[in-house]
Amino acid sequence: MGSPLSPVVANLVMERLEQESMRKLDNKQITMKVYRRYVDDCFCIAKHEHIETIVETFNEFHEKLQFTVEREENRKLKFLDMTLHKQNGKIVKVWTPKQANGRYLDFNSESPFQHKRNTAIALIDRAIKLTDADERHNTINTVKQILRKNNYPTWFVAKLLKYRTDRHYNSLQEREEKKETKYVSTPYIQGLSEKLSKLLNKHGISLAYQTRDKIKNTVFSRLKDPIPKQKTKNVVYAVPCGTDDGKVYVGQTGRMLETRINEHRTNIRKKEAKTGLTQHHIDEGHNFNFDKTEILEKIENQASRTIAEAFHIKLLGEARTVNMQRECGGIDSAYNGLVCKLRSRTTRTHQQQTTDPENDQHETAEHNT
Repeated sequence: MGSPLSPVVANLVMERLEQESMRKLDNKQITMKVYRRYVDDCFCIAKHEHIETIVETFNEFHEKLQFTVEREENRKLKFLDMTLHKQNGKIVKVWTPKQANGRYLDFNSESPFQHKRNTAIALIDRAIKLTDADERHNTINTVKQILRKNNYPTWFVAKLLKYRTDRHYNSLQEREEKKETKYVSTPYIQGLSEKLSKLLNKHGISLAYQTRDKIKNTVFSRLKDPIPKQKTKNVVYAVPCGTDDGKVYVGQTGRMLETRINEHRTNIRKKEAKTGLTQHHIDEGHNFNFDKTEILEKIENQASRTIAEAFHIKLLGEARTVNMQRECGGIDSAYNGLVCKLRSRTTRTHQQQTTDPENDQHETAEHNT
């Protein structure tokens, strides 16, 4: 799952399964009038007395590839997103929505407008493409009811219906020339994201919005056992020096944190000055408290993680880190002013918390904001 080769390999397996099964069925003098397949969903027309034999033959290919069968009822059969009807010797297809309760992305939800538009377009396109002409009017009415139930404005639905119908059936429609566009993925913030999108569109940059999973993060975030700190991957971390000098070593790794920590221990044991941590141990004779290693950031992307590491080192400064400062080489000097302001504010907040414990909560909240 997740590999680009998975669909290709799966399709190869299915093709081999079909070839061997068809050969066995031919030997048994069993034929299917129609056989079609979409990924692993197969549709066939055969005699009633042959169905069980066909399924058993397909299931003989491999013990972990077992098919189930769904027969027609009242001359109807559901297949993928369609309901197939037998009428006057023909098969009539009608689109059937998967969501029986009709709940889709609500128009009033705090989601990007493009996501709402795409939801409506996806339903309209299915109703048009997956339904025969005689039944299309009914499926379009079904789409209207679904969108109305999810608070989509009538004028908005009517406009999209006209647009998609013209696009599918008007052969004279001129296709717009595709322009090269750069895409940037950002979290969606209602109001702000729309303004930012208009500014960036002038420079050929399009925003791809990421919705914030509020319910997932607040309600369901603790359903699973937390990952132990030492087993965490893709982190920026800080290892404190074991003495009272208050210095730390800031690093980053895409592997498990314990793997990187063990490398630091090995470098210290072998006296190999590969990092500022080992160099500080050799020069000053100080040991590091690896058990109190703190995770500063958790970032999946390696380039972003490297930048975050550099900013943490620069923010703490040479006086509080044992790093060799070579990690900061990629940060432009234009950010120096911002780093100085953040460092000054962090230091002031820390001093106030030390002298006035009652203001801890207030000052921390202000700093986080």
